[in-house]
Amino acid sequence: MGSAVWLVRHAPTRDNLDGVVMGQRDTAPTSYGLSVAGGLGVDVTFAQAVSSDARRAQETARAIAPGAELRLDERLRERSFGAWEGCDKRELRNARPDAFTPGGAIRLDADPPGGEPLQALMERVHAALSALNGADGPVLVVAHNGSLRAALVLLGETDLASATTMSLDYLSPVVTDLGRLRAPDAAV
Repeated sequence: MGSAVWLVRHAPTRDNLDGVVMGQRDTAPTSYGLSVAGGLGVDVTFAQAVSSDARRAQETARAIAPGAELRLDERLRERSFGAWEGCDKRELRNARPDAFTPGGAIRLDADPPGGEPLQALMERVHAALSALNGADGPVLVVAHNGSLRAALVLLGETDLASATTMSLDYLSPVVTDLGRLRAPDAAV
């Protein structure tokens, strides 16, 4: 058995609320989102706190685990959506309805022009999670909708078909076991 890991999607940003495709754009979370984040994990002492290097993930992780040393890991970044980054989701969804989940997220199997391939996302998220094995106690991981859906597949919490069409809620921890980590080829 491995360590418990808390997977948390960052607090929403203004762009998230306005329906703008974020990808690897770096914007700050809302102050309201950070106040909600501050109420998560109050009874947990995290052995490690790791986040994407995006500002919205960093600030969320610091709000959840203010006393923990935070390590930034660029491998936990959101998937690059190439030409779609900064686009209005409503307009993009009208043009490419096949690329969106019922909840409005971009599907994991979508192929955005100039974007990151799904296999590359799975491999980098796997590398980030592999670096966490051996932690002595629970680990906090704050990242993004796409990278966390990849993590859920790699950790055996869901299959790829289900993760492709789901969307994670902001600030809703999924607690799982790092010992369940599978290789990307076995998960896809």
